[in-house]
Amino acid sequence: MRISIPVRRLALTGLSAFVAIGLCILGVLAHPEPLYAYHAEAGRLRLYSDRPFDVGKGRAILADVERRLDTAPPLIRDSNSVYRVFVTNAEWRRRLTFLWNYGVGGVNYYPIGGSVFLRQGEIDEDRLRKTNGARVEPPRTLAYFAAHEIGHSLIGRRTGALANWRLPAWVREGLADYVAFGGSVDIPGLTKRLRADDPDLDPKRSGLYARYTVLVAYFLEREHWTVDQLLATKLSRADAERRLLARVVAE
Repeated sequence: MRISIPVRRLALTGLSAFVAIGLCILGVLAHPEPLYAYHAEAGRLRLYSDRPFDVGKGRAILADVERRLDTAPPLIRDSNSVYRVFVTNAEWRRRLTFLWNYGVGGVNYYPIGGSVFLRQGEIDEDRLRKTNGARVEPPRTLAYFAAHEIGHSLIGRRTGALANWRLPAWVREGLADYVAFGGSVDIPGLTKRLRADDPDLDPKRSGLYARYTVLVAYFLEREHWTVDQLLATKLSRADAERRLLARVVAE
């Protein structure tokens, strides 16, 4: 069956419009600075917001982020690249920059640009807010969320974009969280909570990655795996947990 010329033209027009919109979105994700009027800098880190904030407090957050990144395992540590953190308060900006990830605390579209996006936050208080408006309390500060998202770029630089997407969630999110916490993870305490089926250790119920973080910390610190061993592991999360629970005695 032949497709009529008008229908073909309409299809091509629709496809062209779809491609144009996609390219515009990619452009925004790669260079979102014009959408954010306020910013602060500290070394190689940049902090942007669509709301005014105290520049000194913004720089203090960036210094905290840098401290966390400096504790990353050597094989993924990066002291040269520039990273930009965008705190997105306006609803339309969140819809535009978070796309299908709307509702999460932060996103990183590595390898597109060097940007990470965080949901609405109070830079002066070093806090992010949940979608219901409640503040996220420590230890998950704004600096923590920024370091977690930048951690995904560190992992991606080591593995390559495709391999990064294929990593098991417990490795990908656990290692980013390990970086975000500056390598400070209470392995015995979290293992005890895992045994007790603490709901905060269920990512589906809590939205937190503590379950994955303790696994990564265990293999790096107790079994002395290298980052490359971790990134290449074929262990499922269930098998990794069995190994952790069999060998760690909660204090």
